Amino acid sequence: MKRYKVKHYRSRIYNPIRGKIIKGVLIGVIAAALFGIGWFSYEPLMQAINEKNKEIIQQDPVPEKPQEPAYVPEEVEFLEKETVAVCVPEEKLYNSIDFYSFLKSLDEEVTAVVIDMKTKDGTVTYSSNQVSVANAGASHENAFLLDSRIKAAKDMGFDVITRIYAFEDSTAPYNATDMAIRYESEDGILWLDDSVDNGGKPWLNPYSDTAQKYILDIVYDAIDSEVDAILLEGLRFPEEDGMEYAYFGVGAEETSKGEVISNFVKRIYSSAVITGTNIIIGFDGYEIISGNEIYGTDPFGFSADGYAPFIDIDNFVGKKFSDDFYFRRMPEDMTEVFAKIYESFGEISGLNLLPVFDFGGFEKEETAGIFEFLEEKNAKGFILIYDEAYFTGVPEEPAVPEEEPITPSAPVQPVQPVQPSVPSVPSEPEKVPEKEETLEEETSEDNIYYWEDDDDGGLEWVDP
Repeated sequence: MKRYKVKHYRSRIYNPIRGKIIKGVLIGVIAAALFGIGWFSYEPLMQAINEKNKEIIQQDPVPEKPQEPAYVPEEVEFLEKETVAVCVPEEKLYNSIDFYSFLKSLDEEVTAVVIDMKTKDGTVTYSSNQVSVANAGASHENAFLLDSRIKAAKDMGFDVITRIYAFEDSTAPYNATDMAIRYESEDGILWLDDSVDNGGKPWLNPYSDTAQKYILDIVYDAIDSEVDAILLEGLRFPEEDGMEYAYFGVGAEETSKGEVISNFVKRIYSSAVITGTNIIIGFDGYEIISGNEIYGTDPFGFSADGYAPFIDIDNFVGKKFSDDFYFRRMPEDMTEVFAKIYESFGEISGLNLLPVFDFGGFEKEETAGIFEFLEEKNAKGFILIYDEAYFTGVPEEPAVPEEEPITPSAPVQPVQPVQPSVPSVPSEPEKVPEKEETLEEETSEDNIYYWEDDDDGGLEWVDP
């Protein structure tokens, strides 16, 4: 039998088995106490911890994982786009509903609109705060807010070109005579480009500092409105007829016409280039090819971002410009005519070309070849003078039925208006050619026409 080993600790006798039991009981009691404390304090403790975490998050929120930025297409410069622009008719500008309805009616291929700020007759269409505009007295009675029209157009996805006619202005000269061309002297009356009976009109004087500032102020308004481009028209002098009586001011003879306009365009261009606004020079292609010097120099040489020659195809039919540029009648493919026009402009392949077309009286199918030609020549697009029949295909007047005979006195084609520099064909010729059964051809340097029996037994001029 095993005997217990007895140890003596001071006054007590130590029993090892009993010590282990007591130790185990104490550990159990302590563990139970801790478990109880933890059980009853867990929920309020976790709630307190959660509340504290919320406070920390609110005071110092954890940054969210950055999202990848949405793809934003690179903005393309205006003259790097393929532009199909349409001129807004002036009557559609003054009422916001009419303006909006017009924009809604445009074809899907139209990418830009042209808004007139100063028209060919000198009317200022928009509301301006410029003192020079107020002094000119040319503002329309229903002048619109330019920014609102531009915003409406851009909200609908259109680029905006504003058009400003410069010195071709028959309104401001009556209200601000210091800006006008005078007759023979500084104290003379207003110079007119024709007699009053024939509808003669005054012009702004390109040599006048006041006239130049007036136009510049309108350009500044366009720049401030952040338009995509400014189309400058009317940068010209009147026709030569009667110009010997025109007075431009002291010392005007020391600066050529071409130089004064070229320097003025440089002022405009230098103001626009720092803002990124494109300057486009507009001019009449017929006048250039005809050799008229109303611009003083070749407008393709003016400082600009682009060039917009105005082309009315009808003007180039029935007139002989050279041995290989002569169309007696409109060919089936009018692209032939435009190809000759383009060739006559000279070397322009490196320039940004945006021609202006008047296709009134034609259908889209007839003009499609011209647009293909322009694309081949890397033109930047084109601008169209709005013609409702051309865009909608609905003629303004009912077409004459094929079975309806045309009276002998009616010309097969409309007679083209004779340019001011070309003498008009007399309605009753001084010398009547002898009558013959066949048509007798009469020619001049500028026109071709025929004489034919009329109903009264005489002769009359008809267009071939």
